This record gives sequence, structure tokens and C-alpha cells, in this order.
Amino acid sequence: MAAPEIRIRPFRPEDLDVLANFWRDMASDPLVSDRVYPPTEENVARWRSWVLKVHEEEGGHVLVAEAGGVGPVGFVLFRSRVERPLWTPRRTAIIYDLYVRPGWRRRGIGTRLLEAALELLRREGATHVRVSALAANEPALRLYKKMGFREHMITLVRELAQQGGQHGQG
Repeated sequence: MAAPEIRIRPFRPEDLDVLANFWRDMASDPLVSDRVYPPTEENVARWRSWVLKVHEEEGGHVLVAEAGGVGPVGFVLFRSRVERPLWTPRRTAIIYDLYVRPGWRRRGIGTRLLEAALELLRREGATHVRVSALAANEPALRLYKKMGFREHMITLVRELAQQGGQHGQG
């Protein structure tokens, strides 16, 4: 039996439930998210609203990888227009999320999603693209480097001990 055909297409609002479940999987995976944004129902609802906002704004995009007969198996969420506080000749786009369901990985789907996103960004005038991944997320880093991304800026993080057991109080 032949493998299902993979098609990259624009997001449709009826995809939102499936993509929200994908985001929940990403947010639950410490390798991908470091659990910065816990996959609570509130955060899932906020992510859903944010995806719709990005989708509806000029320069905002969501592309979906769909397997024939199976439905969505991955997506990429990105913006070609990003507001900057200072002038720069660069038109830097941002890729926020790239996800492929575990059973569909290592089949070139992430590469195809990224290629489609980069082509769309190029057509919209982006000159640079930024993406972040956790240092421990070696599969994502391999994909991005294979696609021509290079290390540009290093972000360091330090946890601060909370006094008196009070978290989130400032």
C-alpha cells in the first residue's frame, strides 16, 4: 500500500481543534517547550485566539500539512511582518511554531512545511527569518541547520529562587 500523499495548504478555521491538540502536545513535551507555557485549558484557549489573530492579519500565516484520508499531520505558524521599535533595513520574519505529529516525522514533512513558509516569506519581501528552538531539541536544530539557518544569538536563562515560597509575586 502506498503512503498517503502529503499536501501543504493554507490553514482553514476548521483546522483549529486539531492544531490546538498539536500545540498541547508541544507544550507538554519538555524537549520542545521546557514547559514555559503549561498546556492548561486557559493557555490552549489563548493559543487558539492567537492563531486566529495571526491568520487574519496581513503577513500572518499558518500552513497545514495534510495527509490524504488522515487530515492534518503538521503545521507551521509564522509572520512576515514584525514591528520593530527601531528602524532597520532588514525585513525579519518569525517562525513561531513548527510541528509534525510523532508518527509522521522523518518523512520530509517538516522540511516541506519550512520550504513552503520560506518561499511565502521571500515573496512577501522578508530578507531574514528568525526561529527559536531549545538547545536540547536536536531534531529541530538539525532541520533548521539543514535548511540554511545558522546560530545568530544565544539566549541564556537563569531561574531565580523565590523567597518565602511565594511564586509569581513581584
